[in-house]
Formats: sequence, C-alpha cells, structure tokens
Amino acid sequence: MGFNKKEFFKQIKDVELSQEQKDKYWQMLDEDFLATFRDVMEYSPVLTNKSPYKRTYKERPFTDDKYNAWFVKTKIEHAASGPLLGKKVAVKDNITIADVPMQIGTKLLDGYRPQADATVIRRLLAAGAEITGKAVSENLFVAGSSFSADTGLVQNPRLPGYSAGGSSSGSAALVASGEVDLALGCDQTGSIRIPASWCGIYGFKPSRGVIPYTGIGSVDQLLDYVGPMAQTMNNIILVMDVLAGPDGLDSRQNEMQQTFDFANNLTTDLRGKKIGLVKECFGLKCSEKVVDETVRSNILAFEKMGVSVEEISLPEFDQARTVVDTMNTLATYRQLIKNGGSSIGSGNYYPVDLSEALTQQLKSENYQKLPPIVQVILYSGMLADHSATDYYGRAQNMLVSLKQKFAQVMEKFDILAMPATPFTATKLPALDGSLEELVTGSMGMDTNLGVFNALGYPAISVPCKFTAHEKPIGMQLVGGFGADQTVIDFAKAYEDFS
Repeated sequence: MGFNKKEFFKQIKDVELSQEQKDKYWQMLDEDFLATFRDVMEYSPVLTNKSPYKRTYKERPFTDDKYNAWFVKTKIEHAASGPLLGKKVAVKDNITIADVPMQIGTKLLDGYRPQADATVIRRLLAAGAEITGKAVSENLFVAGSSFSADTGLVQNPRLPGYSAGGSSSGSAALVASGEVDLALGCDQTGSIRIPASWCGIYGFKPSRGVIPYTGIGSVDQLLDYVGPMAQTMNNIILVMDVLAGPDGLDSRQNEMQQTFDFANNLTTDLRGKKIGLVKECFGLKCSEKVVDETVRSNILAFEKMGVSVEEISLPEFDQARTVVDTMNTLATYRQLIKNGGSSIGSGNYYPVDLSEALTQQLKSENYQKLPPIVQVILYSGMLADHSATDYYGRAQNMLVSLKQKFAQVMEKFDILAMPATPFTATKLPALDGSLEELVTGSMGMDTNLGVFNALGYPAISVPCKFTAHEKPIGMQLVGGFGADQTVIDFAKAYEDFS
C-alpha cells in the first residue's frame, strides 16, 4: 500500500492551510515521517503458520443443507490419534482456516482466503478432530437472531420457521440437527449462549483467557470469547481440555494465571454448594412468563442435589447492561468497522490479512449493503464516536466498580443463575420486511448475557430438561472469574440428574 499527494490533500481538505503549507507538509511527510510506514510494510511478519494437514473445501450451494447452516464444507487431514478422533466439528465463520473461504456473513468479503489457521483450529486438528466445515455466522457477527447473513435465513432444527439465534447461528443449528458432534462459536454479548438456548443445546463461554482468541474476528478485547457448543456435557468437557491454555499470542490470556484439567477434576457432588438466583434477570419487559417459571423450577432441582438456592438482588445488573451495550456498540464501529478488528495497545498478534480485507471493504459507500441491524449499530457507534463525550471511557470507568460489586457477590455463592434468554425463539421474518422488524428482531435476547463478557466470568446456557413447553428454554449458570471448573461441574451434575 502506498501514499500519494492527491490522497493527502483529500484528507485535509477541511484544514485551513494555504497551498504552500500543504505542499510543504506533504514534502516532509513523504521524505521522512511516512518512511516508517513503508518500513513496516517491508519488514512486518505475517503469520502464515498453519497445521501441516492437507485441506480441500466445497462452496455453496449445497443440496444437503436443510437448515442453511453451512457456509463452506471442508475436508482436512488431521492427527491419526487424539482425544477428538472420530468427532465431527464445525467452526463459526469468523474463525480463520488457512486457504479456506471466509465471509463472516457478508458478501463484501467474497474471495477472501485467510493465510493462517487460528490457534483453536491447530489444536482441534492436532487432537484428531474432523473439521467438516465452517458454519454460517451472522453478518459481521453482531446479530442475536439468524436472518442477517447474506447467505440467507438459518433455520432452527428444533423449530423450523423459527430463529436459531445468533450470531453463532450456523454452529448451533448444526449441533442441534446432529450433523456435527460439536461446534465452536464466538461470543461478544451472548453469541454462543443465545443460539444454544434457542436450539436446546449446551453453549459455554469460558472465563476470559482460558481459550486463545488468536486468528478470530474481533470486536473488543474485553468482550471477545470463543467456546464450544454441543448436545452433551461430555463433548463440552472433551473439547475444553483440548482448547484451554495460553498460546503466547493473545494478551486476553494475560489475566488468566491458572491451568485447567476439566475431565480429571470433574465432580458432580454438589452438596453444600450455593446458587444465587438473580432477581433482576426475571420479569423483564421482554420476558416470557413460561421462561421465568421454567428456569426457576429447573434451578430448584439443584436443591435435590444438596445445593442451597437463594434468591438475591443485584441492583447493579441494569447498570452493567448499560455499560456493556455502550462498549459493544462503540467497539463494533471503532474496532470492527473502521479498523477490521485491530485495536491499539492490546498486545495481541494481529491477523492483518483479515483486518486489511475488512477495512478495504467496510467503507461508507458499502454501508447500505449491510443488513439493517448492522447499519443501526454502526451509525450509533459513529455518532457516539464523533461526540465530544468519551462514552467508551466512561463505560469502562463504571465497569471498575461493577467488577467489585459482582466479585463481592461471588464470594457468597458458587453459581449465579438466571434465564439465558428472557424469551424463546422468535419466528423468522421475511427478508423484505419492514426496517423496524429487521432491526428489533435481533435485539433483547442478550439482556442477561453480555454483562459476563465484560466481567470475564464463565457462563453456560444449559437446556432445561424439566419442562412441558414445546420450545427449548435455556438457563444460564455463571461462575466467578476463573471458576470454569465449577460451572462445568454444575452443568454436568444437572445433565446427570433425573
């Protein structure tokens, strides 16, 4: 990429400088200051390491894609042995697989092929997993429903005609339909747990830093997570032991100092443990009564396992929701839309081929090609970003005290519990529906979820087993920072309970 005088003059057209001053500034830039950028282009390494396994792929359309959940199907050689041998795995299409098409839900990325494998891809293949393809991601992985991807509606296998949830929509649909044993989703404010809740599967967002995020499309370092989705806790545990641990490239992992051995440390004896039932997560304006009632009755089942369940009030939850919504909106515009996922000062390795592909396409002249939910988020972020008020900084400052409040609560309880999504899967709209319908149809489902992204806490959506309702309902179990084993123990104990 080069620099030219014409582009410079275009960028400073509103700066009150004489033509002589502009010419002099350009001369100084060209001869001195821009030299450092040219050197970076010449010498900066681009990570091209990938697993040494041959790979082929098949692109859409597919005749056997009943739920419209596959973006691309792959055949990748893998290790001849390992804990995931014989397991079919799909990964969300914001996770890079070298030389395999990647679209992240938008045709603006047509033709893009990543240069490297994400860390999680290398670990899956080394463990013997059969990565059978990439699952549809909602457009730029921002929507909570499953109708924003340019590849079309993703159907809920449990409820055809209804949303599979988002933004890891394809991952959830492929797991729920039984086409794969497990899938990886990514979660900024609930994008693993929303579709897990609506599709009736397990979806686990680990603590910040447990699984490296290297090589995955990013929104915000405090909100980014990758995690497993499966129909059984055994598969969740199996893949967590494969994926957990530092890779030396992701600064999100700097805060996580402990190590994990989930299978060997598993215990389903919960006697003496405590659950806090969070009052502020029930009875919301968007809540369905059947969801509240079902989740409460299923959480009370833990009492039969020797767990004490106490309803608690966390009045700070509403404020925490505000903080997360502000952070997510601004980060989507600042980091994802403007900078392709790269941020300043994070200390991460940057998948620059991905960020450069995104920034080349996500120009203002292409905004109208994005779905309404993406546009409304980016316009909100744009307005806030160009305001004289530092909304992101103010939200971050609020987060400091909120972390203290939540930490104090977690000292008293092993698990916090609440509905994962406050309402059940919604009907898929017509893609030529009203602008309002296409925006609001992707909102509200993350109201109990995003808080725990900002806090860094582990959280899982568990399908309620004691229910007469025809739609899947998920309950969310949350542990304190680093208490991933506790969350897994509770989810597994519930799965085994009858």
